[in-house]
Amino acid sequence: MPAYILIIFIGFTGFLLSHYIAHKKRRKDEHFVCPLRASCTEVVHSDYSRFLGIPVEYLGMIYYGFIAVGYGLLASSLNFALLAIVIFSISTFAFLFSVYLTFVQIFILKKLCTWCLISAFFCLMIFLIALFTTFPLV
Repeated sequence: MPAYILIIFIGFTGFLLSHYIAHKKRRKDEHFVCPLRASCTEVVHSDYSRFLGIPVEYLGMIYYGFIAVGYGLLASSLNFALLAIVIFSISTFAFLFSVYLTFVQIFILKKLCTWCLISAFFCLMIFLIALFTTFPLV
């Protein structure tokens, strides 16, 4: 149960982060604040900032929102074994997708976005927690 609460918190925080990126991307007149002197503006406006025509930050908001709500349902003590498997599958795909996007930043764009890397870290944490709560080592 505490693991579900942690995932809900990470999901909510990830949603806010994705929303921040979307907001700053839309408002081109505002300066995009990127910690650690990274290249957030170049990364979020690159050709790789869309997947199948959908901005990646919107996919992030959908993913993190789904994770927070899904684990909220699981934490409600209702037995949703199928939902746990579906959420784990989605978090696995999201983790692999974030690895791909990190690869693109490092090796293709040769620029890093701190916010994007934090989002990738959130995906990693959700995946690992989901892995060990869905398939405990017993």
